[in-house]
Amino acid sequence: MSRKLLSLVTSSVALTMILLSTANGGSISEGLMSKLEGGQKSDAILELPSIFGNVISSNPLLNMMSGFAKVNMMTSLLKQATSASQAPFMSVISSLGLAESATPFWISNDINLKNVDMESIQTLAALPGVFTLREPAVVKVNPVGPGSNVDSETLHRASRQTQAQWGVSKIQAPAVWSARTRGANVVVAGIDTGVYREHESLKDNYGGKWHDPVYGNSSPTDGQGHGTHTMGTIVGRSYGIGVAPDAKWIACRGLDNNGRGSESWLKSCGQWVLQQKPHVVSNSWGGGQGANWYNDVINAWRTAGIIPVFSIGNSGSQCRTANSPGDQLPGSLISVGSTKSDDTMSSFSSRGASSSGALKPEVSAPGDQIPSAYYTGTSDYVYLSGTSMAAPHVAGAVALMLSANPTWKYADVYNALTGQSDKPATNDLSCGKPSSSTYPNNAYGYGRINVKRALGL
Repeated sequence: MSRKLLSLVTSSVALTMILLSTANGGSISEGLMSKLEGGQKSDAILELPSIFGNVISSNPLLNMMSGFAKVNMMTSLLKQATSASQAPFMSVISSLGLAESATPFWISNDINLKNVDMESIQTLAALPGVFTLREPAVVKVNPVGPGSNVDSETLHRASRQTQAQWGVSKIQAPAVWSARTRGANVVVAGIDTGVYREHESLKDNYGGKWHDPVYGNSSPTDGQGHGTHTMGTIVGRSYGIGVAPDAKWIACRGLDNNGRGSESWLKSCGQWVLQQKPHVVSNSWGGGQGANWYNDVINAWRTAGIIPVFSIGNSGSQCRTANSPGDQLPGSLISVGSTKSDDTMSSFSSRGASSSGALKPEVSAPGDQIPSAYYTGTSDYVYLSGTSMAAPHVAGAVALMLSANPTWKYADVYNALTGQSDKPATNDLSCGKPSSSTYPNNAYGYGRINVKRALGL
């Protein structure tokens, strides 16, 4: 490590230790306290102040780097800084006999603790420092209604008529296939319930990278189906279900077979995705509002040049129902609402504004009765609805755009998607408008995406 780089790391660590030595102690959230009452035990998060901005964003050396060299340097800096910040707490955690059940994270400055009691939490809270002990975030995928099977003749008929299923056709992906690209040389990551690797639509473009903090499986599997369905929409090769069928896919299982995702699993996936450096990462999960616990992960992805796509949630049609993490960090991610085949908004699609008043979602895409791959058999397909189904259309569109324009960055993709979107006539403006024009609005965002127009075709 260079002397200059070592100085930068040392300064950041020193700043963190000053914070620890000058504060009076941590706080315990009411939610965690209530879980521990009566001698109960609970998982917990020890959340320290973010070091990302001080250590990463302003680092002059990182700003001159790119590719895996930048990712490797980021990882090294984050690991060193968080390790120093967390060391006093890990020492006490070890003395309490909790070391084996503690997971320190380096992409965000926190420690996951499993099955701890009130006495241990109070001991940790008494340590000097600025930190919070709280209950972990939990999310659950929530497609709208049960999936219905798609028979092969229906799939054949649709693909014969348009070369694509209705959502893929609606965003004009087939026109891009004919004129420019089908997604070659792009890697898309998905964080979900897993992927059924042997499905006929996905087996030939697996990129060979997989991580499973939930069950520890060494190769891609899916015991729930949601992740297989979303990945099929992004890159599926059969019956025109996929937006970018020549792109490669990699995946991390961050949600279990019940569709439930813990903060620990999802942050483990976030670290892994950063180290793989895909072009785009698709996230069809979320929950709650105004929750910033995944923001350091998103910021790390963006710094590495990875484009994050998030579903906005299925809590509509009321206003201010946008879910986290999609309701976070305007200008750093692309959140997605759901539209029907006639371009009206899906009633379930969450609306903005965010809890901070920001426009949400950024864009919308087909998400109603979407046919895609399923986990029950190598040639099985089902219809599912939800913003979970809309976000993969956008992730696939981003893959096409980056395949056609390898030098494009987040801003190029964002400006093309939002500036060249289709803008259906709508009265869905009860959530207010950020400007005097009909668009953007807090239902469609800047509009329903059109990847052909976004590429100037």
